[in-house]
Amino acid sequence: MEVVIMLNLYFLGKTRIEYNGKSVVESFRNKTIALICLLVINRDKYLSRERILDYLWPDSTEEAAKNNLRYNLWLIKKTIGANENSEEFLFIDKEHCGVNMNYSFQCDILDIMSFKPQESNSIESLLKLKNMFMGEFLEGCYYNNCDDFNEIIIFERTRFENFRVQILKRLEELYEEEGNTEEGLNILKEILDIEPYDEDVAAKVINLYMKIGNRASGIMFYNSFRDRLAGRLGIQPSEKLRKKYEELKQSQEPNSLQKDSQEVRIQTICINEVQYFWMADVTGKLFEQKQLACEKRLNEQMLRALGHIRPDILSGIKTDSNAEIPDVQIVNAFIHLILDICKDYKLTILVTGMEDMDAVSAGVSKYLKSSRIAGLNILEN
Repeated sequence: MEVVIMLNLYFLGKTRIEYNGKSVVESFRNKTIALICLLVINRDKYLSRERILDYLWPDSTEEAAKNNLRYNLWLIKKTIGANENSEEFLFIDKEHCGVNMNYSFQCDILDIMSFKPQESNSIESLLKLKNMFMGEFLEGCYYNNCDDFNEIIIFERTRFENFRVQILKRLEELYEEEGNTEEGLNILKEILDIEPYDEDVAAKVINLYMKIGNRASGIMFYNSFRDRLAGRLGIQPSEKLRKKYEELKQSQEPNSLQKDSQEVRIQTICINEVQYFWMADVTGKLFEQKQLACEKRLNEQMLRALGHIRPDILSGIKTDSNAEIPDVQIVNAFIHLILDICKDYKLTILVTGMEDMDAVSAGVSKYLKSSRIAGLNILEN
């Protein structure tokens, strides 16, 4: 049976607490929110009441501090009810307090703290984590005279910023494996917004610009990064990065047919039940682009092979409708066409319904992405 999450806690950005689909954060005082957060980040252990008082009411008399803690614990219990097993959200006894981890709830910082780079192989799950960063940990919060707790806030802000960078770096690795250069560049630039002086990330950006043959943008990026180092830190790029820049300058200029004005973008769709459907759709859309002269890029055997899945490209060519065309010939002809076009053009293939791509087309798409063909981007639309 699916577990229904009744309680959602968000501590990144403006604090949000939702119970049974409704916001309850307005029911709490600032110290109540601080108490919940303190117990959540110490979820693996129970905190003594004495330690909690030191964090949140250090300047109160002992009796006043204990009364404040008792009131806030009562307020939490009153607002956040028991689960279907009659278990409370918090464990409370005379000496200790803590979060009951048998109580089902969702919390942004706990999801992020569970991130392990070596176990994260899903772009979708990483994007979900990335989107949780709505702002700083306990954004805008500062508690007068609570020095120890304010130090916790500062420490956690730094820690979650490091988590964010790790998530972005793993996401960029997966985009690189997929051959999605455009998204990879966007992620690297997002990392540089957080860590603006990271030379390893800068070197990766330059590498991607070289890969797509965009030397001009690579040079502009390097100059901007160099000026940032000089203007804010008073240093020059390392020898390693300068060598990467020299490599960029010596890379081949993209020819006239590879300029932005010669980029070709086509929109395609998928149908899972029809073999070769996506490949046939791509082939048809490419042949519609007359400037590509697709028929001149294929020999007669290749044209016949692709004509088997897209008959309308065979104008003027006699064919035997009963002749069998091996699958390997169709696949090889399709890949040859893509490769030959990418010698002269930047080709972006937008795919609607990628999850419905037929098996043969999915295998070919995976091969093209893993081959990291310069000028080719296959993107989900």
